[in-house]
Amino acid sequence: MKHKEKEFDAVKMMRDIRDKLSKRYSLHPELEQKDLERIRKKYNMYPPKASRKAA
Repeated sequence: MKHKEKEFDAVKMMRDIRDKLSKRYSLHPELEQKDLERIRKKYNMYPPKASRKAA
């Protein structure tokens, strides 16, 4: 079975992005919170609620 080369490899792209962000956030953990706040504001999302204990 022959496989032709992919023109675009989405899995490789996502791995590269994940690795890049992982390095960035490990060096500067506060940047992750700032990025999440910016994304929540951009998409009008709310921060996750604190988990509630079951009664």
